[in-house]
Amino acid sequence: MGSASNDGGTDEPITVLTFDLEETRYCVRAESVASVLSVTDDDPLAAADDPWDAGTLSAAGERVRVVDLPRVFGSSFRTAARVDDPKLLVFSVTDDDGRYYGWLVDDVDVTRRVRAASLEVPAMTTTHVKGRLEIDGDDVVWLDERTIHS
Repeated sequence: MGSASNDGGTDEPITVLTFDLEETRYCVRAESVASVLSVTDDDPLAAADDPWDAGTLSAAGERVRVVDLPRVFGSSFRTAARVDDPKLLVFSVTDDDGRYYGWLVDDVDVTRRVRAASLEVPAMTTTHVKGRLEIDGDDVVWLDERTIHS
């Protein structure tokens, strides 16, 4: 498939980290995630005007710029029905201000090994989704962290 060229043109296994937003399972390259943190108070993030830049949190002495994925990819009423214990995926890249990127998600699962050739490219043109694949019988949306951070 043409999508394999995005991953070096080979069909080597790739490790992805799966996570949930509402009823949908997503994944991202595991190697791009530096850590997973619990968020005890996400009220300031939920009140932010722009879910793509929902604010900055401090974690382990580092600043993390948060993308509020439940508001970006979830339903419009999501802020009223947020989960009690959201997680923050902290990526190993920083923005121009030295802040790490972080994605607020509902829950984080485990890493899985997948093959790039199993990725089905999206039917519609989208910059944030690499495609869909099946992992353990579940339909999983593979997000492209590079385009979300740009």
